[in-house]
Amino acid sequence: MLLVLFSVFLMATASTAGGSLNAKDMHSIIDFAECQNLKKLCTHHKSTDNLSMLECALTFSSSQLEELPESCQNALWLQQRQLQLPAWLESTFLPAYCPAERSKLESCLNAVHLWSCLEQQRLKLPQNNACHKHLRRAYESLGQDYSAVDEFYTACGPLVEENKCGRLNIDHLPSVLSQLGTVQCLQESATKTGIEPICQAAINSIELQRGMLELFRVCQEDFSSLCSQEKSGTAAGFKCLVRHKNHPSMSPQCSAQITLRDQQMGRDYRVSHGLAKACKDDIKLYHCRRGVSEDKHVRLAQILLCLESVSKNGTKLAPACLTELIDHRRMLMTDYQLSPELLNDCADDIPKFCPDEHKAQLVNGMTSTGGEIIHCLLEHVKARRQQRRVTAQCQRGLETLIKASDAGEDWRVDPVLRRACKPVVDVACKSVQGGDARVMGCLMEHIGTPVMLPDCEQALLIIEYFVARDFKLDPQLYKHCREDAVKYCRAKRQWDDAQNIQMDPERGPMILPCLHRMAFSEDKHQTLGKDCFKEVKRVMRQRAISMDLIPEVEDYCLNDLSAFCADCTEKGSEMECLQKNMDQLQPDCKTVVVKYTEEEAAHVELNPVIMNVCGEAMQQHCSAILNSGKDNGDMMDCLIAHKNDADLRKDLRCRAAIEHFQIISLKSFHFTTKFKDACRPFVQRFCSSSATKNEVVACLSEVMRNDTIKAQRHQIPKECRHQVKAQLYQQRESIQLDPKLGNACKRELEQFCEEEKEPGQALECLIRKTHSLGKPCHHAIFMVKKSELGDSGTDYTLLTTCKEMIYKFCPSTDSSKLLDCLKTYKDDTQFDQRCHLVVVNRMIEQNTDFRFNPSLQSACGKNIDRFCSNIVASALPNEELNGKVIRCLKDKFRQSALDEPCAQEMTKILQEQALNYKLNPLLQVFCKLEIQELCKANVDSDEHGQLAECLKTAFLQKQIINRECQMEVATLIAEAKADIHVDPILETACTVDLLRYCSKVAVGNGRKLSCLKTLVKDTPNSLEADCREKLLRRIEMFRNADDTLALPPEDVQQLVQQVVASPARKFFLVILMSATGLVFLTGIFLGRATKRAMGLKNK
Repeated sequence: MLLVLFSVFLMATASTAGGSLNAKDMHSIIDFAECQNLKKLCTHHKSTDNLSMLECALTFSSSQLEELPESCQNALWLQQRQLQLPAWLESTFLPAYCPAERSKLESCLNAVHLWSCLEQQRLKLPQNNACHKHLRRAYESLGQDYSAVDEFYTACGPLVEENKCGRLNIDHLPSVLSQLGTVQCLQESATKTGIEPICQAAINSIELQRGMLELFRVCQEDFSSLCSQEKSGTAAGFKCLVRHKNHPSMSPQCSAQITLRDQQMGRDYRVSHGLAKACKDDIKLYHCRRGVSEDKHVRLAQILLCLESVSKNGTKLAPACLTELIDHRRMLMTDYQLSPELLNDCADDIPKFCPDEHKAQLVNGMTSTGGEIIHCLLEHVKARRQQRRVTAQCQRGLETLIKASDAGEDWRVDPVLRRACKPVVDVACKSVQGGDARVMGCLMEHIGTPVMLPDCEQALLIIEYFVARDFKLDPQLYKHCREDAVKYCRAKRQWDDAQNIQMDPERGPMILPCLHRMAFSEDKHQTLGKDCFKEVKRVMRQRAISMDLIPEVEDYCLNDLSAFCADCTEKGSEMECLQKNMDQLQPDCKTVVVKYTEEEAAHVELNPVIMNVCGEAMQQHCSAILNSGKDNGDMMDCLIAHKNDADLRKDLRCRAAIEHFQIISLKSFHFTTKFKDACRPFVQRFCSSSATKNEVVACLSEVMRNDTIKAQRHQIPKECRHQVKAQLYQQRESIQLDPKLGNACKRELEQFCEEEKEPGQALECLIRKTHSLGKPCHHAIFMVKKSELGDSGTDYTLLTTCKEMIYKFCPSTDSSKLLDCLKTYKDDTQFDQRCHLVVVNRMIEQNTDFRFNPSLQSACGKNIDRFCSNIVASALPNEELNGKVIRCLKDKFRQSALDEPCAQEMTKILQEQALNYKLNPLLQVFCKLEIQELCKANVDSDEHGQLAECLKTAFLQKQIINRECQMEVATLIAEAKADIHVDPILETACTVDLLRYCSKVAVGNGRKLSCLKTLVKDTPNSLEADCREKLLRRIEMFRNADDTLALPPEDVQQLVQQVVASPARKFFLVILMSATGLVFLTGIFLGRATKRAMGLKNK
């Protein structure tokens, strides 16, 4: 009979669950035979209704509850559950206990939070009201955590009823753990019928909290000593234990329990009750379970990534959820066991690469301070040698960990980084607001500064290694560049996309390099936003400090880095190493290094060495470029232009960095941005076979030179010509920048110029020693002189030594013609002597070979082809002609055979040679002994024509014995007959007379001199005494010179030339015609006589 009544009770309960319970269906629990103990234990209760019995049972001790039969517990459990059913309250509770107040209370039956509403209504009732009393009794019978249990009631209520598994909270456990007995019954009884997924999820949740309960039981003493400020069994209490997991005083049993809990949490986020509770709504709202049913486990990393994605994409999470999110990110980086991916994927890597840390974890159940195993694995992700690298699957797991923990956003997330960098942050970044990677950015900016600590730098670069490979891990960059990345670089709009892992360098596009290209795109329709542009520059500058942070290079150059750069540890040294060994790199590595070097040349912020050691120089000399925010090669050009200034000559580190870049840029013209942009089409057109930049420069320079000599329109535009000249100028400053010359003259540099260390001095030394150079070096110097003397804009020594004179005398002169301008003013009293010496030396070099004098080539090109082609044809390549062509032109000048432009140019040359014998290479060679013996006193005054006058006097006095010297001096004297301007001493002495008597006489062909000769013959007293004396002396010299130069002809051609050149050529013409006439008359006479004789013979 009792069983029947009990069954009726269950049916009534079931019908209540369906919402149709009536008063007649109610049965008293105390009437059940299984619940007879209630009569004994609840005698203090005046009423025996079900609510009273439930109230009584909830006051029992654990032993008293254990004595209650399971069927009675099930009845009481069902009664407690009914208290949360609106239908039961409406049909049973309110009619029985609150009939008068029913109308007011029924409004709460449809409320979202039923008992919260009823409580509010209760508080409005009088204290002595019966309904007030019953409502309070019912509310207290629910228990403090009734809302937490409600989910379990809803999910598993029918199954509990079906299997009669309702159980009371025997151990008085908190919250949903009060249902632990019910869950155990279900797990035992429902195996055959099966459990619905929604109920299984609720059961799993209780099981997880049961594990938490066990943890606090095992860790009770540890909790008391380490976390006394927290409440046991709470999420905050658990986090406290996790934080102290590696504390020396923590017991191994507690540490092991925490480790087990960590592993469970990694596999299922719901193990973390705090996270599951605080983020419940957000997880549901944003579908973070991604279609996974409630009874299935969801990894902690998946939930964290989802919530991070929501936050990064601009949606605000609930404050409590955000707090939990931050806490769990820190926990992930503290204990690798929270990440199932690492446990599985790195199972072999941990003992292999981190044996010490792994041993400590096995022996002590802990690591030394937390996070060391993770950092050990992270270090071996970026190992240079493949055998020292973790496996690919372990690397994937680490990438997931860094992303899930968002370690790049907050430096405090990583315990190793936090410990290592706290002293640095306290000093260098104390005023920087936390969050959004601002402190991380501050730390990156201080790498290489005195305040940075080695341990901090190492830990920081490990995290940045991963940040560099996923632009989303840099909050500021992602925030400002997300739209541009989506628009231009095929980035995904969502921060986390489980189906499309597109940010991995091995599995998708590299977003940051793409953004960098777009930042400096010339297409006005494809430009980055202002804030994005600023962030891209910041990130690229920070990345440049380490090869690890440049994945687009590092990933292709691992083998070459191991082979060539294993010892490079300085900031930026690995890239310098790759650049130095560029020709030996593997093809893929060489391609990316070339590309990066091009970008480095255009944007100096990518060059960590320059940025580190040249900061002051950039501020002092190139501040306008810094302030503009635009570079495109301007900064390097500026630094190169100022590298020999006084301050930079003292700053050896900056100067060395600039010179290193210059040397690297020699490998390809693409490494000099301005040159590349200006000259690329013309390199392809004229110099396609040239490999290095120097070869390209030499090729384009030759094209420019030929255009100048031929006086034709330049084929290369002005901007490219300017860049070519700039490169030649740099080569002249340092032989290091001209490897071809350096290799050819290596022996000579060591032998003659070892002490010449200043800019440009080594080259000047080699030029001075031209006659002592070996052939390879001589040929190389010949090409340098040909280029330098052909365009003054490339002459480093001339431009630097004569800087003030150029500004004073030649401010508007084209740089290529500065030497010609300076020649004009070199004898000015205000002309600088150092510059004067350089100009004279350049003039001496020009007179050794016509190819060194573009003006002479241009003016006399046709005459050289006509009269001196045999000399040019027989010349050795790349060797000076030692004035032979100029001597040939001198001969034609004396004969007045030159074209007018050429004659004018030769007049200038001869005038300069007359004033300075050093400008006449043949005179120096043939008259070397005579100069030393006869004119030693005049050597020091050689720039005023005194030495040439001394040789002329010696010639007149027959003191010169050497035939070759005689001929050279005679030639020097005879040249004045063609034009008085080439005899500056005579011209100076006769200046007044020339103006007075010969001003209307045309210049050239000896006309001015003939005018003076006529005057001295007809009216000698009309001339100034000094002019008359020097003129008479010259006339005597002319006669002696003519005699010396009048050599017997060696062939008919020379005879004809001498006759034509002779002043008595008319006399020779008369004699020739007379002889011809005589021969003609003799022929006539002999012809008639022969005819007569033949006639007589025939008779």
